[in-house]
Amino acid sequence: MNKGMQHWQAMVAVAVMLMATTGCDGVNGPRPTSVATLLEHSEAWQGEQVAVQGRVRSEDVPNRYWLEGEGQQRLELLPPERIGAYIGREVQVSGRFEFEVGGQRRIRLSKVTPLDKTSPEE
Repeated sequence: MNKGMQHWQAMVAVAVMLMATTGCDGVNGPRPTSVATLLEHSEAWQGEQVAVQGRVRSEDVPNRYWLEGEGQQRLELLPPERIGAYIGREVQVSGRFEFEVGGQRRIRLSKVTPLDKTSPEE
């Protein structure tokens, strides 16, 4: 194999490794995941920009909002003023995942996208 071919293969190998470590997004955009994955592997996702789907739920006291996945698994959504209009709706949220050992798991929202056409209150 000639040196030009070896150089090209080495460059391809480096590019593949970089894509694998950055999630292939190239611009550090949110990484798609699920509520279950974030709950099960919280420490690994700490500080990551994520994109997650689920239904928005709330508690009146205190005024808190949750993204609910399958089996009523929940992540808190902050700030409340960015999510309150979506109660009962299926959404995709993007933002920074935060985890405190022994504490809450939450997403600081940067974007909310409704996935349904109506706003049912369940």
